[in-house]
Amino acid sequence: MATVLIIGRPNVGKSTLFNRLVGGREAIVDNLEGLTRDFKIGKVKWYEKNFDLIDTCGLFDNPKDIIEEKMKEVTFNLINEGDLILYLVDGKNGIVGSDQEFAEKIRKSGKEVILVANKVENEDKYKEEHELDLYSLGLGEPFPISAVHGINKHELLEIITDKLEKKGFDLEDSDESESIKIAIVGKPNAGKSSIFNKIIKNERSLVTEIAGTTRDTVNERIKINENEYIFIDTAGIRKKSKVKIKNVEYYSVMRAVTAIQKSDIVVMVIDATEGIGSQDQKIAGIIENSGKGVIVVYNKSDLINEKARKELIEEFEMQFYFINYSPVLFVSALNGTGIKKIIDSIELVRENIQKKIPTGILNNVVSRYTLSTPPVGNGRKKAKIYYSTQISTKPPVIGLFVNDPGLFNESYLRGLRKMIRTNIDPFTGSPIYLKLKRKKK
Repeated sequence: MATVLIIGRPNVGKSTLFNRLVGGREAIVDNLEGLTRDFKIGKVKWYEKNFDLIDTCGLFDNPKDIIEEKMKEVTFNLINEGDLILYLVDGKNGIVGSDQEFAEKIRKSGKEVILVANKVENEDKYKEEHELDLYSLGLGEPFPISAVHGINKHELLEIITDKLEKKGFDLEDSDESESIKIAIVGKPNAGKSSIFNKIIKNERSLVTEIAGTTRDTVNERIKINENEYIFIDTAGIRKKSKVKIKNVEYYSVMRAVTAIQKSDIVVMVIDATEGIGSQDQKIAGIIENSGKGVIVVYNKSDLINEKARKELIEEFEMQFYFINYSPVLFVSALNGTGIKKIIDSIELVRENIQKKIPTGILNNVVSRYTLSTPPVGNGRKKAKIYYSTQISTKPPVIGLFVNDPGLFNESYLRGLRKMIRTNIDPFTGSPIYLKLKRKKK
């Protein structure tokens, strides 16, 4: 798959262009300088052609702190990963000195570049005031667009796809529908980004000691044992009371929750030195309610002793009883210990969320359960299960054809799920959904 990078100074409209080309509001967009701290991958589909698009961190003129310095470093390192560069500049207000500096570094990379002038709503004024200055960057003829209004969007896509095809890329590759998506979630500073980086063996997420450094989601497609996965490193999920409506962190939380909903498997990271808190329970509830495969990971386990580990296991069984089918792992992202266990668990959960139960075996187990534990029903009306069959996967959903769905309480269904796990398969890491349907007479 061809990869196109959007690079430029903060606030020139990189994230707006990314969203315009991807066709959704995937990146966080606001008028605050330096909003995109990490970089984000999206898939652009234009007619029958596909390519990956990366929205990068802003290139700061004078980084004010370690985060801005790291963002600049990560962006320049990423240039080598791209097959084509979109160097975005401000076509409304013109270029500044740092544009020349950044353009020189891009030229030295040897990568093919399209110079894109954004915010050009008035093309005559742009040509009169700024077009000639843009030629001084030495990156060829500037192409004017307005990402906000979509002006020249299709023309830009035509240029991009034409250049990629001339470089030998087949843009009609199959999509990623078979890929398993994995979201890495948890409270801020639990070590999500560090685990993410250890798994993909490449520093893709921005990692510092500052809580809440990751504000957007970051994707990486990799293969493990010939199986393709898309990893999603998400922003830390904070309590609602600490998230003001419609500020940057609000959108970060929404992106993280959306990442859970769009994923197939969730790796939930908990700080082993803090244990399970109320916010962790809420995150686990979101995962369970969304029907996702789950792996619970206690990070920073190198800082606790064996007694503390046993206490954390007991705490897990008590606080996370509703996802007690999850693997529980102790890792140290700092030392790299336990990362292989995460990868092995991902492979196991991947198999389980896609597992299918033969109808004959399923009906046999359900019949045994109803004989040993007859459903209570309601007064004189007895509850009956006529037959069952698995109707879907990711996660496994079992259809129960009954006389009246209202006669079955959650306690009874919980017992049936336990019976299935005990007698058919543990389905480690995977929820099992029971969907009651009234049998037609």
